Amino acid sequence: MKTIKILLWIALIGFSTSCEITDANIDPDNPSSELVNAGAIYPGMIAQTHRNSVALGGRIAGILVQHFDGLDAQQIAYDQYNIGEDDVDDLWDFGLYGAGSMKDAFVIIRNNEGEISALAKLYMAANLGVATSSWGDIPYTDAFVGDEGNLNPTYDTQESIYAEIQSLLTQAIDEGVAAGIGEFAGAGSTDNIDWEGVAHALKARYYLHLTSVNGVSAAQNALTEVQQAFSSTAEQPDFIYSTPAQNANPFYLFNNDRPSTLGISEVLVNEMTSQDDPRLPKYTSDGVDFAGVEGLFWGQADSPTPLISYWEVKFIEAEAIVRTGGSDADAEAALKEAVTANMEYVGVEGSEISAYVNGLSLSGSEEEKIRTIINEKWVALYGNAPLESWVDHRRTGYPELTPNPDAVPNVNPSGIIPRRFLYPISERQANLENYNAAIQAQGGHLLDDDIWAFPTN
Repeated sequence: MKTIKILLWIALIGFSTSCEITDANIDPDNPSSELVNAGAIYPGMIAQTHRNSVALGGRIAGILVQHFDGLDAQQIAYDQYNIGEDDVDDLWDFGLYGAGSMKDAFVIIRNNEGEISALAKLYMAANLGVATSSWGDIPYTDAFVGDEGNLNPTYDTQESIYAEIQSLLTQAIDEGVAAGIGEFAGAGSTDNIDWEGVAHALKARYYLHLTSVNGVSAAQNALTEVQQAFSSTAEQPDFIYSTPAQNANPFYLFNNDRPSTLGISEVLVNEMTSQDDPRLPKYTSDGVDFAGVEGLFWGQADSPTPLISYWEVKFIEAEAIVRTGGSDADAEAALKEAVTANMEYVGVEGSEISAYVNGLSLSGSEEEKIRTIINEKWVALYGNAPLESWVDHRRTGYPELTPNPDAVPNVNPSGIIPRRFLYPISERQANLENYNAAIQAQGGHLLDDDIWAFPTN
C-alpha cells in the first residue's frame, strides 16, 4: 500500500522535494513571510488537512453519528449535543483558517502556477468541503489576506462554496496535479498515488453531497466523476503519522492524553455484532476501547488517514447508480467492492470477507437500497472519515440513529442530532458584522438549524 508518509518535523527543519515543487516563482527580495518556497509549506498543509478529518471536528462528528460514545468530561457534553461556539474554534482558527491548512494552500496557490500549485488547489477544495459541510456559509473570497488589511472577511454562500470546490478540482486536473509532489525527503515516494484520480474522486464526493438539493443531477455528476477516480487502495492518498507521540494519529493521541473519556459507540458495536461483522475485533477489543490496544486497526499511533478512500469511492458509485436508475447488479457489485476493499485494508481474513460480502444484496425500493448502502458505508467510514458519515446522515437520514435522550436544549432546543456546528467564538468577537450577516442569511444559529446543502428530510 503506497502512502504519504510525512514526518511533521520535516516542516520545522527544512524540506526538499523534486525540482518541480521547489522551483517556485517567488521574489527573494520581497520580505513578506508568505513568499516562501512552496516545498516548505506543503508538509504542514497536507498533515493538517488529514488531521482535520479525525481530530477535533472528526471526533465530534464521530460522536454525533454514533461511531463513538462520550464517557467523561467534554465528550459527555458533545454526546448530549452541548457543543458551543468555543468548542470548535480550534478547528476553525488553527485547523482551517489562521495558521491552518487553507491558509497554507492559499499561500501556495497565490505565489505559484501550474503543477506546483495544482495539488494545493486539490487540498484547498478538500478543506473547503470540511468547512462548508460543518458550518454552511463560510469566508473564502476575501479570506486569508489579513496582512493586507482585510481583517473582516465576508461569508460566501454554501452554494457558491460547493461551486468553488468543483472549480478548484477542475483547475487542479487541468494544471497538472497528476505530477503530484515528487518525493518527500526521507519520507518515501508518493509516485503510485493517482492524484488526478483523487481529484475526480473528490469531485464525486462533493457532487454527491448535494443530492438533497440537486437530486438526480447531483448523482449523475458524481457517477461521471467516480468513473474517472482511482481504482484501488494502493492509489489512494493515505497519510501515515510518524510514531513520536506528538505526531501520532489524532484518535490515538486523544485516547493517550485523555483516557476513558471516549469509547466506541455501543450502537455501532451492537450493529456489527448483529451482522457478524468480522471487522469488529479490528475496531474494538472489549466493546469500549477504540485506540491504544494492539490489534485495533484505526487506534494505533501510525494508523493512516486517507484524504478519500477507495471504499468511499465505491460507496459513492453504488449510491449514484441507484439514484440514476442504473442496474441493480452494477450497484450491488460496487457495494460489495466497497466493503471488500475496506475489510482487506483493515486486515480481515479472505474467508471472512467472502462470507460477509456474499450476504450483501440490494433489493426493494430506491430508498431501501440507499439505506443498505449508507448503513454499510457508516461502518466502513469508522475511524477514517467520520465527517463524511455526518454528511451522509444529514442528507439521507441514514443510518437511522436515535438521538440521545439526555440531550440538553442549550443550543439545540429540538434535541435532534445536530445539523451543523456553531460559528466559533473568534468570529463573533473579531468579525461580528459579517458573522451576524451569515447567521441572518441562514435563518439562525443553533445546532438544529439546517444549512443549505442538507435540508431536513
